[in-house]
Amino acid sequence: MQSPTKLAGMFLPLTEYLGNHLGRPVQFVTSSSFTSFMEKVAQRKYDIIYLNPMLYSQSRPYGYRVIAKVASEPFTGILVVRKAGPIQTLSADSLPNGLRIGFPDPGAFAATVLVRGYLDSIGINVDRQMQVQYFGSQDSAILALYNGLVDIIGTWRPSLRSMPASVRADLQIIAETPPQPQMPIAVRDDLPPEDVRRLYLALTGLAKTEQGQSIVRRMGFKRGFEFAADEEYLEVGQ
Repeated sequence: MQSPTKLAGMFLPLTEYLGNHLGRPVQFVTSSSFTSFMEKVAQRKYDIIYLNPMLYSQSRPYGYRVIAKVASEPFTGILVVRKAGPIQTLSADSLPNGLRIGFPDPGAFAATVLVRGYLDSIGINVDRQMQVQYFGSQDSAILALYNGLVDIIGTWRPSLRSMPASVRADLQIIAETPPQPQMPIAVRDDLPPEDVRRLYLALTGLAKTEQGQSIVRRMGFKRGFEFAADEEYLEVGQ
C-alpha cells in the first residue's frame, strides 16, 4: 500500500500491542509488491496476514481464515484529481483525449480493481481511452497526481487521509466506487486456538483504550477492528 518505511510506522505499534496480548513477539514483515506478498502467502510464510478483500479470497486455498476486519468507513476506491487540473467530472461523453490515469498496482483492490470496474460501468474503457501508469504504492500514485505526472488517480481514503495537509489541499475526490467488505486480518490454520482467541480479543478491543485509539490513528483508520465472517468474502473478486 505504502512504502516499507511508512508501513512500519503504521504497523509496528500494532504488532507490539498484539505481542503483549499474546505473550510472545509479533514481527512486522512486508514485501516489495502484491505479487511477491502473495507468493509468500502461497508458501504459508506468514502466521497473520492483513490484506485487501480480493487477495484474502485468493489466500483461502492456502489455509488462511479471517478473524476480524477493519471497523471503519465503507471499503471503496476513490477517483482523485487536482483542483486546478484538466478534469473535474467524469463522463464517457466528455472525457478529454489522452487523459493520464495513475494506479498504485494492478493488484490493489480498491484503488485499481474497483476503480477500473466503476469506470467501465459508466462507459469509460480505461485501456482504450486513457494512458495508464502504475506507481508501485498508494503514496506514489497520490504524489504523482500532486506533481502533475497524471491527471487522475485511483486510490482509497485512508491513503489520501495520510498525506500531508499541503498535498490534500490541492486534491479533490470526484467519484467513489460501490463498497466491498472491509480489509480483513486472517490467520494461518495451524495457529494454536488460544493464540487465535487472544488475537481476536486484542484486535476487537483495540479502540477501547487510549493506547489503542492512538494505534488506530497511526494506521489511518477512524475505528479499530470488528468481527468478520468468512462468508462475507466468498464472492469478492468474482
